[in-house]
Amino acid sequence: MPLFRKDPFGRAWVLLSPERGLEPSDFGSVPPAPAVSPLSPGNEGRLGPEMAAVRPATSGVGSPDWRIRSFAHPAGIVSAKPGHVDEGTSLFRQAPALGHHELIVEHPDAGERLETMNPAHLTEVLRFYRDRLAVAAARPGVRHVQVTRSVGRAAGALYEHPHGQLLAVPVTNRWVEEEAQVAAEHHRERGSCLFCDVTARELELRERVVTENEAFVALTPFASKTPFETWILPREHASSFTSVAANSLPLLADLLQVLVRGLVDALDNPPYNLTLHTAVQAGRPDFHWHIEILPRLTNQAGFDWGTGFFVNPTLPEDAARFLREAVALQEVMR
Repeated sequence: MPLFRKDPFGRAWVLLSPERGLEPSDFGSVPPAPAVSPLSPGNEGRLGPEMAAVRPATSGVGSPDWRIRSFAHPAGIVSAKPGHVDEGTSLFRQAPALGHHELIVEHPDAGERLETMNPAHLTEVLRFYRDRLAVAAARPGVRHVQVTRSVGRAAGALYEHPHGQLLAVPVTNRWVEEEAQVAAEHHRERGSCLFCDVTARELELRERVVTENEAFVALTPFASKTPFETWILPREHASSFTSVAANSLPLLADLLQVLVRGLVDALDNPPYNLTLHTAVQAGRPDFHWHIEILPRLTNQAGFDWGTGFFVNPTLPEDAARFLREAVALQEVMR
């Protein structure tokens, strides 16, 4: 059974998932992607019970004419079934890694990409994520929900087929907890949302703003951890992605496509990770949902691992300027 184990020397929880079955010989190499995508239509019976799907109203569950669908991740890192685990001692704390791990297939076509999807379809994908997050957040005991999207084998993608993952777990880990605590402290001291204040100041300075529309802003963070790290934030305060209004989703789809096209063009189609940070509950005054995109251009070296510092060789101001030019060029070519 997968386990959460608490690091006795810090505040981090580690998730051990031996069910994934990796042997020592499996490490150190990146396996090739399957020649035929197992996520394509026609494979519904091989991938576990369907959880949700978008398909014609006249079609039945499990039929291959879906546009978007989700199911339990076949290599899930948490377990949906309770099991007995010795809780350990005060030094060595552990707990069963219960949770919900869902794989969401964004398009029937294995060769489709986020930046080339029909905008109406991408809007539908974002709506699907919003609704599945609401279902996951309502599960008993859930303290953290997250959507991740990996593109490229070097970014950890199991499949080239456009897909994402939704994870809901009963614990929060160090980085997520620290982000929430810092935001809560700012709200207690100043009575305002840290994310709103930072976004407003970035819009005044303009140095790190990449692109924007009436509802969303994309920028490179002041203390970017990696080269060309980029965030998307809503202009209006909202703690949870589950509260995004239907009329805002097309605007988010448009800005996301503009930004990713710019990244792909400027950085020669890099592998990247996209993560949605969101509160479990809507209505929190101290948190602000946002999307983080991290191109995988460098590797963490010994100094990074040994000290916890992120060494970024690219100034975020330079990255923003470079991306603005790429986005402007893409807009001219549209």
